[in-house]
Amino acid sequence: MAVTNVTESKELKKLINSFQEYLEKKGPVKEWTDSYLLKARDRFRKAAAKNRGKWCFEFYECLQELNKESIKRGLQAMTEH
Repeated sequence: MAVTNVTESKELKKLINSFQEYLEKKGPVKEWTDSYLLKARDRFRKAAAKNRGKWCFEFYECLQELNKESIKRGLQAMTEH
């Protein structure tokens, strides 16, 4: 069982829940379409930048999974850093 950060923001919790729901509906990230993978990854990246210092372990794991799959596919980022 993962330990969550007490300062975790509501926005991050919402993203984690939507990620887990989509995993249940559509299967593992490797089966997602490129367009949905990019949208999800960019939503996570924007939230990550906005909520620095409020990340929890679950959020980090979701973001890493999205990043790894998009790198495997060679997908370019839509977000500006």
